[in-house]
Amino acid sequence: MHRAYCDESEPGGGLDHAAYVLAAVIVDDRDRTALRDAVERLRPARMKKLHWYEAIEAQRYTWRGLLGLAVAIIIVRYEGSPARAGRRRRRCLERLVYELESRAVRHLTLESRGPALDRADRRALDAFRTQGVGRSVVWEHARGDSEPLLALADIACGARKALVDEEDAIEITVG
Repeated sequence: MHRAYCDESEPGGGLDHAAYVLAAVIVDDRDRTALRDAVERLRPARMKKLHWYEAIEAQRYTWRGLLGLAVAIIIVRYEGSPARAGRRRRRCLERLVYELESRAVRHLTLESRGPALDRADRRALDAFRTQGVGRSVVWEHARGDSEPLLALADIACGARKALVDEEDAIEITVG
């Protein structure tokens, strides 16, 4: 069985209201413990979790190697009319859930963004199910510092351009 771990990025530091990136890293259940251990071994003591934008270039290069252990990487990018972050996220999340379900991924862990934003995700995911998208996908939120595998999705967001250029990830654009 496969599971997906998901994180987001807002290009331009959240100032670009026409862009949003959601990345999911799909891992095999049998590899999760080894992957968690690998992430924790590479986590600098000064960091609660691996975080792409806090890393120096040498760390980023090493961390990208962790993505080679994934089954697949799916990146959904919003590139359309300017919209609020919540709308951009929902558009990306809907397509991501569709893509995961079509690949028989039945479990999704999203990085928690706090109670209010997690509730908004739950409402969106419930609405997708009502529309027939993601009915077989079980989802949960987890804090990044309590689930090391969420760091893989953060790395995928940060390394998105290189991953797509090298064809190491599937990138889908929604608008």
